[in-house]
Amino acid sequence: MDRALSIALTGAIVHIVLATLIPCLTKNMKGAEGSIFNKLRLTFMHHRHVLITSTVVAAISIYLAVKVEPEVVSTLPEGIINFLK
Repeated sequence: MDRALSIALTGAIVHIVLATLIPCLTKNMKGAEGSIFNKLRLTFMHHRHVLITSTVVAAISIYLAVKVEPEVVSTLPEGIINFLK
């Protein structure tokens, strides 16, 4: 199997698991109204309702990022590549 495809499928599975588990685990926890925890929980609750669409978008994004990465790295200046290593 293509490396990019296997990474995209793994990312899609992780997305499904997180979108399902995070709202269930945080259902009884109370946080401040504008806290980052509350925003994260609401985001995952939203993604749970549109699970198929958001999983497909996440998988396509991951696949394209893995496919494009070698070309992007090859066009970066040597100083930036050394900084990123």
